[in-house]
Amino acid sequence: MKKITLFLVLSLSLLIPACGGATPSAESPAPATSGEQVEVTIEGFAFQPATLTVAKGSVVTWVNKDSVAHTVAIAATESPRLNKGDSWSYTFDVAGTFDYICGIHPSMKGQIVVQ
Repeated sequence: MKKITLFLVLSLSLLIPACGGATPSAESPAPATSGEQVEVTIEGFAFQPATLTVAKGSVVTWVNKDSVAHTVAIAATESPRLNKGDSWSYTFDVAGTFDYICGIHPSMKGQIVVQ
């Protein structure tokens, strides 16, 4: 029975991309829908994805996977220090383009486009 279940799961996973169910790449993610929660990873002294498009009302959460602390400075607001494993969220209620940086490492830059 386990072999049949595994076969079905593997078969379906191969069919989904062929039917147009492929997920967008990390470099050009699809816009989020209103109220959706979206994650940005902080890793390798970079925000990933560096540019993210979301709908008004979306919540973006930054998760630090680096071994050093970072912050997120956006729209006259700055997160607390985020140590490895820490996260911080911000709700985007207004359309526009929001550039942000790490307040500790200003060369780290990102952008949120709110539609």
